[in-house]
Amino acid sequence: MTPAAVNPENSQKPAASSRVGLLLGLTALLLAWRFWALPRLGITLYVDEAQYWTWAQQLDWGYFSKPPGIAALIWLSTALFGNGIVGVKALGMLCYPLAAIACWAIARRLYDEEVAFWSALVVVTVPMFAWLGLFVSTDALLTLFWALALWAYLRALDHDRWRDWLLLGLVCGLGLLSKYTMAAFLGAAFLHLLVFRRDRLASAKPWAASLLALLIVSPNIYWNIAHDFPTLKHTADITLKRKAAGGLKSVGEFIAAQWGAFGPVFGTVFVLVLLRVRESWRNESTRLLLWFALPLWAVVTAQAFKSTANANWAAPAFAPAAIAVVAWLLAHKARRWLLAGVVINVVMVGAAYHWPTILAAANAEKPAKSSPYTRAMGWDELGRQLRPYLEAAPGTVLVADNRTLLAHMLYELRDLKPLAASWNPSGEASDHYKLTTDLRPHVGKDMLLITQDMPGDDFAQRFAGVELLAILKAPLDKQQRREMMVFRLHDFKGY
Repeated sequence: MTPAAVNPENSQKPAASSRVGLLLGLTALLLAWRFWALPRLGITLYVDEAQYWTWAQQLDWGYFSKPPGIAALIWLSTALFGNGIVGVKALGMLCYPLAAIACWAIARRLYDEEVAFWSALVVVTVPMFAWLGLFVSTDALLTLFWALALWAYLRALDHDRWRDWLLLGLVCGLGLLSKYTMAAFLGAAFLHLLVFRRDRLASAKPWAASLLALLIVSPNIYWNIAHDFPTLKHTADITLKRKAAGGLKSVGEFIAAQWGAFGPVFGTVFVLVLLRVRESWRNESTRLLLWFALPLWAVVTAQAFKSTANANWAAPAFAPAAIAVVAWLLAHKARRWLLAGVVINVVMVGAAYHWPTILAAANAEKPAKSSPYTRAMGWDELGRQLRPYLEAAPGTVLVADNRTLLAHMLYELRDLKPLAASWNPSGEASDHYKLTTDLRPHVGKDMLLITQDMPGDDFAQRFAGVELLAILKAPLDKQQRREMMVFRLHDFKGY
């Protein structure tokens, strides 16, 4: 009896579905690990996260340093999950697994199911995203929208349908509302069309997509106009005007950070992909992926040479780069290296997620000095110590001379909803609180000042009296502590 012929397409479907199920299961497991580890790190919010939380209490179309996307994300996250540390971060933490799913769709369209599976797994475990996944930042939304935009762009190129081009415009607009870096994607897409698919530019569809993106971001542009362009000025300041060391040393540090953030195996393979210029350029899929990764890295590297650059500034580039690395490894029959890369990255991530436990087991003499989480430690304790002073004087304005203290204390004392303002005698809007708060309506009133420096003559001249109430101390370990002074300021005379 002759065995029935097997349709290869039908035989591939169970394998594909089993891969998808395995991928979703592994992603859920990694995400659950992240949610489990977060409350056990002994931290509260970082200063930027605390500031974003205060933005979310008053939704607007713009803020001093960023577009409104991050505030809207935190507003929705806290509405669903509460204002605790996990509630603030929850939706931000979900952005990276969603970006991995978008990368799965990209790789599936460019290659096959196997490349798609491994690409998503690499993206969800790469140290850059696994580390950023502990926090809520503009990089979360930007990375998600960057990956979704690349997927929509591929659909638009393949089918040239209005719905795909408009989807691209929608995603790019939302990306611009998250972080202006999304403009780099639009620039890369235009140049890609100009060089490789110029016929598409003769159609109204890509221009309509650009117009839609512009319409979506236009409320933020109007907000900037109405407030004298604070966000654009701040972005220009940190990218064009900031003076720092820069030079080759800064570039080397940035590149080394990118290599480590990719993981040692995938970082090394990516260098090989770049060195094999002809092979990568002739492969249409690899060329396209690098087209939407390398320009962003080039811009941030130039920024590092000029002054300085944070490792996360080029975070979205890791998404298409990861797909290119996976495809190269599978094409060269290097599955063992692929698996080894994932395992090594998971070990690195595990070390980061359990770093306090590792330090405790090693009996580190100065664990706070050796911890990457120190900047988010101690603020909750300072908030608990400050609470009685505010409760004893309801309605008193809480004044701070820097945004770090104000952001942290507004979050830690959120149930009290204190009146708060930034000390700003110069009137210069150099941060969010200086832009949005004003002490002048409170002339004649007493205030509470929180500071890490002794008040100078600018306070003594503007108040009838300056009285030290307490020096609050929050231990970070046996040797280090965080301190904050509390003063009562009597009878504000005005600036």
